[in-house]
Amino acid sequence: MKKWNLLSTIIILAVVIMIMPSKSNAASLSEVEKLVQKAENAATVLKWEVSLEQRKIKYSDPVTLPNMNLYNNTKSARQLAYNAIKSLPVQEKVILTKRMESNVDIHFNRAIAYIDALKSGQKIIIKTDDFYEGYRLKPLSDQTEKAYHDLSSEIRKQAILLYRVYGKSTRDAILDKYKSPGEQAKNSTRPVISLKMEIDQLDQSIADNKNKEELLLTAKQIELATDKVSDENVRQLLHTKLDEAKKTIPGYTLLDSDSFMYLSDYIREAVIHPTQPIIYALNENKDVLAINLETGKVQRLTMNLIPETIYFYNNELYVALLKGTRSPYWQIENQEGAVAIIDTASFTLTKQFDINIDPFDIVADDKSIYVSSGSGQWASIKGYSRETLLETSKSINVYSDSYIEIHPSLDRLYAIDTTVSPRDVETHLIVDGKITTGYDSPYHGDYQLNTNMSISPDGKYIFNGSGVIMVASESQAMNMRYLTKLYTPFEQITFNMNEGFFYTSNRKNLDVYNYQTMERVKSYVMSGNIQNVFYQNGRLVIVSIEKLYSSQLPKYAIKTYKVEGNKVIQ
Repeated sequence: MKKWNLLSTIIILAVVIMIMPSKSNAASLSEVEKLVQKAENAATVLKWEVSLEQRKIKYSDPVTLPNMNLYNNTKSARQLAYNAIKSLPVQEKVILTKRMESNVDIHFNRAIAYIDALKSGQKIIIKTDDFYEGYRLKPLSDQTEKAYHDLSSEIRKQAILLYRVYGKSTRDAILDKYKSPGEQAKNSTRPVISLKMEIDQLDQSIADNKNKEELLLTAKQIELATDKVSDENVRQLLHTKLDEAKKTIPGYTLLDSDSFMYLSDYIREAVIHPTQPIIYALNENKDVLAINLETGKVQRLTMNLIPETIYFYNNELYVALLKGTRSPYWQIENQEGAVAIIDTASFTLTKQFDINIDPFDIVADDKSIYVSSGSGQWASIKGYSRETLLETSKSINVYSDSYIEIHPSLDRLYAIDTTVSPRDVETHLIVDGKITTGYDSPYHGDYQLNTNMSISPDGKYIFNGSGVIMVASESQAMNMRYLTKLYTPFEQITFNMNEGFFYTSNRKNLDVYNYQTMERVKSYVMSGNIQNVFYQNGRLVIVSIEKLYSSQLPKYAIKTYKVEGNKVIQ
């Protein structure tokens, strides 16, 4: 036992001797700690040198490079300390390295980010000045365009450096002084540079013998955008450059300058104001658009729910809004949705209210708003008071996903189902703004029907997309009776009652019919697939899907054509 105690004592003494630093090591550690302290002191001074608040006190222009002597002193002291730390044992090395990282490196690296940001900002200022000078002398020159792209590239390239700066206030101050002027130069001139580039691309497309109508559509879009340029001198330069390009289009005449414009949105559904040159549309997102055909101005309202369909009545736009995913298993008692009402005069949202139906289609009159269901199987059409916005009536046992049209006399609805075969048409009577009784057409599969349906403005006829025309009568015995069939099926229809014509479309084809005889008298092939066609004040307004010369992606366009009798002036 004594031997064991002696052995244990020897082992413990040996371990203590091994882990205790020697006098030389202790001296070395002390020297290193002094170097670390010196680096910490230098870093603290540098920290305040790049502090925005301290620079505001110390310098008249705080957003400038720091005193580089302080930076270099810290850099040198930091390097000496790290070199010395390398010679220490592992334990002391770890402790002092962490101390350096916390008290020196963090401030040194922040100073580097600050210096790099200012130097990169100075490059942006130089390129901004170069661009402004070129734009002042020759705004539409290739050299000015190159200077614009050089500035844009520099801003993108330096963005990472600028945003590495520590402290939001310091970062914002640097951005305001350097990046903001560059961004302002870009933003204020972007429309002009973009239009210059588009005209250059038009010139190239003309040289490549692209389709004439596509070239004219593009030229018109550029012209409308050019009209919005505020600088009169630059606007005139752009018009001159564009006119020179248009004159080189083979076969160009003044008639080719008739109104058409491209849209930046995809159009799902559209209606036109009865008297004003305004189209209201739903885009691919949650926006309701008001597109002025005279000025080219596009206003938009973003809904908080997904719009399904729209209906114009009495200077108000009714928008059906979805609250759920459409399903045949979503029964009517559990459904929900909403309706938004937009004042078209001010184009503002005036009301929005919830409804207990999944909205599929919507129409309105002076007293009520009528909505069909888009879910379930056997559903209903519900009426909501325009004054109280409460449900006041409904028609039951209606197939879901039924399109509805209101008769011009406002005394009945027509509904056509989309989910069953054979397809059928129904009438639902309205009394004092409330849905009462209803009944089916006398047919069941006798005539093939499509899902689209329209009623003539005089209320005499029901036009179905299959080409079938039925009588629209107050008498149940005559109502929804087959009358005749058009030459071809159609997707869209519009009426020119003053001259006795109506127009139908099917993909690229536009047909003109005599309203008295129901015979086709003219046919045209347009450049793009027709999505909507409207007649207004002696013109046809067509929303179509076009393909630009510069891309195979679809582009929505609105084109207007003068109408003379049965002729459409292209």
